[in-house]
Amino acid sequence: MPCTRQWFLTVLLPCILWLSPGMEASAGPLDITVMTQNLYLGAEPDAIMTASTPAELQAAIQAASDSFTANNYPLRATTIASEAAKAGGPLLIGLQEAEIVSASGTTLDFAQTLVGALALQGLNYTIAGVHQGFHVDSAQFGLPGQLSLTDQEVVLARTDVSGFTITGVTAPTFVHNVSAPSPLLGPIPLNRGYVLVDATLDGTPFEFVSTHLDETHSLNEPAQAGEILAALGAPGEPQLVVGDFNAGPNDLCGGLSCGPADMLTAGFIDAGAGLGLTCCQPPELNSPTSALRNHYDYIFERDFSSVAGAFLIGDQPFEGMRPFWPSDHAGVLATLTFAAVPEPATASLLLMPVVLLIGFARLGGSARRAG
Repeated sequence: MPCTRQWFLTVLLPCILWLSPGMEASAGPLDITVMTQNLYLGAEPDAIMTASTPAELQAAIQAASDSFTANNYPLRATTIASEAAKAGGPLLIGLQEAEIVSASGTTLDFAQTLVGALALQGLNYTIAGVHQGFHVDSAQFGLPGQLSLTDQEVVLARTDVSGFTITGVTAPTFVHNVSAPSPLLGPIPLNRGYVLVDATLDGTPFEFVSTHLDETHSLNEPAQAGEILAALGAPGEPQLVVGDFNAGPNDLCGGLSCGPADMLTAGFIDAGAGLGLTCCQPPELNSPTSALRNHYDYIFERDFSSVAGAFLIGDQPFEGMRPFWPSDHAGVLATLTFAAVPEPATASLLLMPVVLLIGFARLGGSARRAG
């Protein structure tokens, strides 16, 4: 009897506890949903940049202002928030052209407006990181009125998801930058860049980048993608790079492959491949028929287990009048799966041989004493 009792206490009981449901050795796979969306100013700046006389410039600015007003960003933000809510509320959202526009003492912050619209959908977000690009205002050019525009890349993060923690944020400007030429205003540096967020979900680390690359199809565009790849470093933990790359997967930039192809060469997978076109609706957003003709917006993933699903938002008109579309770009959402970091209970797996050895040693000692 003593031997049987000793066997149960020192050998069988630890095994039973280790194998019980409440002591699982590791967690199951994790799903993470992310989104990218170019919010679009609501006006096309080309006429402003090509104006060659003050009169042309003034007329172009007025036309852009009228277009901006007619395209009603707060209404468009409500639609984007509704689409995000239907997807369950992505953990992270990368925004491009998240502008701050000021006119006549009134300021409209695109990112904050979207955060408010998401809150009305019952989704709690915070601005996790911001990269500020170019800033222009009427005073710079001696023009009447108070008008300014600041371009931004922004990452929004959920604040109501258990186990999700942001551990670091960086937002550098690209070394390989470009300037928009203007015969009247002179070259305006775009100062594009990216936001890189380090985070963990249930203890599993991953990286998330949102960016808006150069649109000139010059060598600067693949060089900018190269800067992001260098910042991420070698594969090892799950990584996501999202944004408006201003190039298709097979486009050439300065005779070389553009950023999307370089991402694929680096081992990333286009989670939205095959979804269709994402850019661009008419600048006035006044056509009931879609004019999307390019695949410019991406969710690239590396070192995830699988792509559980992906779809477009904003690729259908949301109302029967201007603005028909929530942006000139469709947004992309994707759900990725990755293996969780083992739970602390996994330590029991490593300790089991020790427990068993101790148990057998005690059992052997008991047997010798009994003999």
